[in-house]
Amino acid sequence: MGVFTSLQTNKYYDYFRDKEIVFTKNNLKTLKIDPRQIYIKCNGGQWPCIINSTSLQMVKIIVGTQSGAYTYLSKNKTASASVRYCFVDSKGEPIHFFVNCVVSSIAVYQNSQELALVTLNFTQRPPDDLINHLGEFIETTENFVKRKFEVVEINKNTLHVINMDKEETFIFISKIPRKCILKSISFSGVKVMLVGIPKFLLEKDIDLKISFTDTLETYLIPGVIKEAESLEAKKEIAICQILFKEDEIPMGYKMHINTFLTSYKAKLQAAQKNIQTQEAQRQAAINAKNAQLKQQAAAANAATASTNKPAGVQPNATGTAGAAASGKAAPVSPNTTTVAKN
Repeated sequence: MGVFTSLQTNKYYDYFRDKEIVFTKNNLKTLKIDPRQIYIKCNGGQWPCIINSTSLQMVKIIVGTQSGAYTYLSKNKTASASVRYCFVDSKGEPIHFFVNCVVSSIAVYQNSQELALVTLNFTQRPPDDLINHLGEFIETTENFVKRKFEVVEINKNTLHVINMDKEETFIFISKIPRKCILKSISFSGVKVMLVGIPKFLLEKDIDLKISFTDTLETYLIPGVIKEAESLEAKKEIAICQILFKEDEIPMGYKMHINTFLTSYKAKLQAAQKNIQTQEAQRQAAINAKNAQLKQQAAAANAATASTNKPAGVQPNATGTAGAAASGKAAPVSPNTTTVAKN
């Protein structure tokens, strides 16, 4: 189970509150629910019950028709009650809490006169522990469909986030174990490198060993080698693309992949977006500065041209300068002596 923020918890509650989870044996194991510690509490006592399904707004439980809980709730359908949930953490310690409810309906369970299915509606938002457990489970189920072929390249960082200690593992081909190296991983399959001739590996059924360090779980996931090609430098080394058998992919494996895609990869994308935004802002500042410098240079050039321009002559001025400016001969003053050229 991942580490959750209040923002993530609120998102789970807003998006998945009406999504119902049916508790199969595999789902109970994946969610780490201890079914022996589920109780219905009412009328001052508590009785063991079987949890059939739940959402973030209601729960369905199975009780015996001879139990005190059934007797009381069937006669007092508006009475309040509470259901005790019990999860087991990574250290094996129980996490238990009660959720307050009211009876919505009571029905016979699978035509049995000894069992009844009781539907209880929550009277308030459930504890964050329940929201996070169920929310992560539902999110993983949905992302398995939406992001099935989204690939995670294997390196030191991704191994650490997915909680795998090394890239080396074992692949079983015809039940014979071979060493291989993980190159990439996804919800739907993996890419591995191993010793072998590609044409003899194609379409082979395999089982891939995957181990996680946080939950100490190891899975053998069945699949088929769909693509195989030789490594360029070494023809005896094959790069194989494996497609898992969808119905046999463990939920625990899916949840580890989902944690990576929704947390670490999201942070990387956010960081990259932030870098791009900062670069765009920097470039915009440079462009604005260049535009300002151009304007200043244009203004300086205009001022220089204005300073160097000759002073203008008034159009109505008389005398030689005025005549020169108008293109006409200057009039001769009566007191002016004209010297004729020989």
